[in-house]
Amino acid sequence: MTRSAIGARSAKGRAKTGSNTIGLWIVGVSAGIVLLVVLFVALGNRPSARAVDVPDLPANWLARDAMGSPDAPVTVQAWEDFLCPACRQWNSVVEPRLVEEYVKTGIVRLEFRQFPLTGHQPGSGMAAMASLCAADQGGFWSMKGKLFEAQDRGQAGFTIDAIVRYADELGLNSRTLLECMTSQKYRDEVNASFNEAVTLGLNATPSILVNGVRMENPFDYNELTRLIEWAQNQ
Repeated sequence: MTRSAIGARSAKGRAKTGSNTIGLWIVGVSAGIVLLVVLFVALGNRPSARAVDVPDLPANWLARDAMGSPDAPVTVQAWEDFLCPACRQWNSVVEPRLVEEYVKTGIVRLEFRQFPLTGHQPGSGMAAMASLCAADQGGFWSMKGKLFEAQDRGQAGFTIDAIVRYADELGLNSRTLLECMTSQKYRDEVNASFNEAVTLGLNATPSILVNGVRMENPFDYNELTRLIEWAQNQ
């Protein structure tokens, strides 16, 4: 399967638009902040739903949106968009095998990189910031799963109300996450990540880089294996 076959979207030439869209959306949300006061009050006394799920790895192998040994000889970067169906597929088909065979064995360190495509705004930008807000509480990987599941609801799955509900379901502090979202804490970081992807020449999601070398087909596990073995010997 090629990136074009899985509906990957172009980003180059729209970087400026992508950089502004997130801010405009959040400004609109902030303008209605009075409507969220009730949420703050309600969330203040709401109990956690359950403990946060994290990958089965040593604690020092988990760092916000990266997992694997700090001394791993190979770094795999996954540049993704939470509203991208192909990214959702990659996370369900390729990532589990990569984690089991290479991350858990100390060979690969996997890094999630934000690449919210302009064609998926405003939800893609909201989701990117939500994942980073969740990372503040050690909940990046569990929130990542929730956000990919939310694709079934379209843009409605990525409103602030929906994101706060996901945080509550994961046992995160919903009020803290809401404050993080409405303060636009990670807007600049997400915009910078988008622009970095464009600077690297990336124009599709998922884009998978192995020690800086981009895979031709992110779903070709044999190619991924070859690149990992090549990177180990550099």
